[in-house]
Amino acid sequence: MIRLAHAPPQLGPQRQWILPLEDGMDAVLERWQARAGEVLTVVDPEGRYFRARLLPNRREVVVFEALPPGIEPANPRRLCPVIADRERMLWILQKAVELGATEIFPLVSQRSSAHGGERHGQDKFSTWGRVVLKAARQCRRAVLPTVHPVQSLEHFFARDVAEKRAFLDVREPRTALPVWHQRHGGHPLAVLSGPEGGWNDGERQWMLCRDAVAVSVGHRVLRTETAAIAALAVLAAMDSTFT
Repeated sequence: MIRLAHAPPQLGPQRQWILPLEDGMDAVLERWQARAGEVLTVVDPEGRYFRARLLPNRREVVVFEALPPGIEPANPRRLCPVIADRERMLWILQKAVELGATEIFPLVSQRSSAHGGERHGQDKFSTWGRVVLKAARQCRRAVLPTVHPVQSLEHFFARDVAEKRAFLDVREPRTALPVWHQRHGGHPLAVLSGPEGGWNDGERQWMLCRDAVAVSVGHRVLRTETAAIAALAVLAAMDSTFT
């Protein structure tokens, strides 16, 4: 996030404030490819969000608009989609950003459209990053989601990270995604979305044995891109993002 050094005084009509950024924001601004004069979303030390214009010195901003609270998830929210074909993958990335993903882990599976295993996607990585950056700017995100390198299920589950993991599945038994969120919404969440044709039996059992929970967004069989985005929309609605 682009962080202010201190909270602004009360904003009001025709009232703006020039405020310094926290030290060490150069790398963050670089990730956003922020230029002088551009409007960005910033956060103050109290966790409040604002719109602000970057000044030429890149050390200060003009804060001019307060944003509603809760525009970002309270905890990390990771979408882990099995790679779809080009246009659908770009669509997943764009909508994931708009719906609040904080990190995206592209995965390969037995039925994914990725040929070449974990090497697949390296030539697409810069394109994916541009799509994410453009979407984050367009929807006024405070967090620029990280797109991680393509990896296998084994590598993803080998990460030593505290998070609650669920995978979208069409088979019973499974838990409704809102119920899972009610139980674990106070933790970092990772939702895995499978390929066309779904997970195979081995993948499904392998994830269950590693404490991942099979979840559902309904009784329809959804396309891979629809399922991934529907899951994030459910989580966003549970957070009252849209209210």
